[in-house]
Amino acid sequence: MKKRYTIGVMIGNANSPHTMDLMQGIFHAARSMDINVLFFLGIHSSYYYKSYFGEDTEDDYDYQFNAAYDYQAFADVDALIIAYGSLCIFLDEKERETFLDRYKDKPRVLVEERDCSGTSTSIIADNYHGMYGIVEHLVRDHGYRSFTYLAGPHGNTDARERRQAVYDVMKEYGISFDESRIAYGDFSSCVKEQVNRLLDRFPDMEAMICANDVMAETAYRECARRGMIVGIDIAITGYDDWELAETMNPPLTTVLQNAFDMGYMAVIGAAELCKGKKCHSVVVPAKLRLRESCGCSMQTCWQDPNSVHTQKNVWKWISESYIEECLEEILVENTDIVLKYKAKEYLWSIMEVDFRIPESEENIKRGLQKLFDSEISKYISGVSLLKVFDRFTDECVQMELQRKEIHKEAISNLLLRKRQLHDKILAYIIKGEKDYFSTFQQESWFVPLISKDMLCHMDDEQEMYRRALVKLHALKAEASYLYIFKEPIAHFRNEEWHCPERMYLAAYQSGEQIISFKEDERPEVSTICAGRGMIVTRKRNGRNYVATLLCLFSGEMQYGILVAEINPSNLALFYLISRQIGNMLRMYQMSREQKDMQWKLEALVQEIREKNEVLNFISESDALTGCMNRRGFMEKTLQMNKENEGKEMVILFADLDHLKEINDSFGHIEGDFSIRHCAQTLKSVVGKEGIVGRIGGDEFCVVILGNMEDGQRIIEKVREENEIFNRSSDKEYYVELSAGCTSVICRNGLVIADVLKEADRALYEAKKLRRKTVKKDLES
Repeated sequence: MKKRYTIGVMIGNANSPHTMDLMQGIFHAARSMDINVLFFLGIHSSYYYKSYFGEDTEDDYDYQFNAAYDYQAFADVDALIIAYGSLCIFLDEKERETFLDRYKDKPRVLVEERDCSGTSTSIIADNYHGMYGIVEHLVRDHGYRSFTYLAGPHGNTDARERRQAVYDVMKEYGISFDESRIAYGDFSSCVKEQVNRLLDRFPDMEAMICANDVMAETAYRECARRGMIVGIDIAITGYDDWELAETMNPPLTTVLQNAFDMGYMAVIGAAELCKGKKCHSVVVPAKLRLRESCGCSMQTCWQDPNSVHTQKNVWKWISESYIEECLEEILVENTDIVLKYKAKEYLWSIMEVDFRIPESEENIKRGLQKLFDSEISKYISGVSLLKVFDRFTDECVQMELQRKEIHKEAISNLLLRKRQLHDKILAYIIKGEKDYFSTFQQESWFVPLISKDMLCHMDDEQEMYRRALVKLHALKAEASYLYIFKEPIAHFRNEEWHCPERMYLAAYQSGEQIISFKEDERPEVSTICAGRGMIVTRKRNGRNYVATLLCLFSGEMQYGILVAEINPSNLALFYLISRQIGNMLRMYQMSREQKDMQWKLEALVQEIREKNEVLNFISESDALTGCMNRRGFMEKTLQMNKENEGKEMVILFADLDHLKEINDSFGHIEGDFSIRHCAQTLKSVVGKEGIVGRIGGDEFCVVILGNMEDGQRIIEKVREENEIFNRSSDKEYYVELSAGCTSVICRNGLVIADVLKEADRALYEAKKLRRKTVKKDLES
């Protein structure tokens, strides 16, 4: 029986368009070649955090996703594909050899990185000649002389080779260009600051060369904000030819770096290594895509200067030539020969009837509908299809206008066909976008339901794990596996991560079937025991699998991993799902800790209750001042109210002026002295008939039977006593109390707290009259 190989793919920055195209290429190659693939996925989004929240933010956890690469030790892979171009976003250049050395025992393919050791197959785009071509076009064909360059990150091979090409073109054509004209980005859209810095420093620049299309889009946006028209006021170019490049306004001049093909070739290369073939290097050619953003017109970009239009039956010739161009445009991300052959058949069924005759109308309708209903429609770029047919009909019109005898009816039919094609393809594009948005919107509603289901079943751990996977089949997961650690593992930034040697399969989903295990029955997977590796190969009709591994974490804690068999196009949704599950596992851990704490607390309360029955209260007095403490004061006040029903009672609220200033300027010992002195003054003025309590740091309360006049007399007496003390004291500061009072009638149901609020309001008014400072030498 033929062996089915399993290939591990280490990939980072998975939220970038380029990386997604690379993953799609690997996915389709695995499907067509019957190879198992397991993506060890890193998602690096710190630049998005920083663009929104500033450079100093620490609220990102990119480093935790990097732990995904360690889990290859659990998987029985025959070879590795290391997409180093995406990994170097987070790896320093000096870490390259250390990182690659960890996987030296496996046959491996390096993508977007050259192998100088001869131990790996390498697949890299021809970055140098691609960038050289686009820069030379700007210089030679447009005559530009003032440039800036928005470069990729240091340590990235693609970025380094493209940057060198820019330098070499400038040197070749004798153009002044130095480091000051370069700003370094990270291949993400978060380069607003770099773009504006270049625009501010070089307002006379004619062209901004960008190291990739995503950064070029940001340059578009910032130029528009300044009122600059791309293609007229400034030329902008990109690199990669991502799917939105042709839809930008104006369409972006760029270089096609076919990431899909590179991913496809990487799987082929890995399979060859598994069969014992030798390592080799592949350089993927780069193709120039000239569009309007560099200043080219549509005619300049697309009309073949060598085409010869004869007056004798050229329809078949021109149709066949455009079919090849159309295939290249609409299927740029696929190398499947069978697929291209089928697409060619559909296109020929549309174009075989001369558009210049009325009979072609029905042919176009039927042909386009068959194409859109076919299995290859999902691989077609509708925008590219629209533009190619526009160019095709425009060239046919030009061909008719060159005739000696112009046939107006033929031209009219061509224009009608152009409109018909335009409307039909545009309707297809709009419908596709609406369907995609509608599907994504509907699927997004499932995500919070996953956490809700888990939350509702936290009392039953086995059911909680089952609920985590219930919705995944509806979200197009062929299978999924939830592995958890025995105990959560803390993973802090800048601290070494130690991957666990064991994990446990808590639950798995295969189609609509979901199995969840009890804690003592969970299958163990291990890095050290043969035959107990990661379970992702449960057979379903003998089909291969393509799975993605996502770390489950919340904050600094990692709880396990989620392995899902999905198309990379669903990756964003499953990333959100993994975060939801991670957060729910955190809540479950907290729930368990809370229950343990509650049990311990109940035991402690019982112990305290038993001791209190013996000890009651050790003291009702305040240790510093000898006054009643808050509890004692409240109990004595309640007792006075109860014993004197119908009588009038005065409550006085007082606090020490500027305690903080005394502490800060003269020390806490002096602060404690001031508190004690105030307590002694209050006790001496009130006497044995009243109650004095210290109810806060510098707050005192006095209760005595009497009316408001009695209260005011007490306040005045306290003021006099403090004045006498301050005149004779050798202290460098004043010791004074501010006080306010209120009176109530003692009665059943009196709420002492409400009375204290009234007294506090009176105190607030009195404090407005206190000194601005307690320092005697600063007294005004």
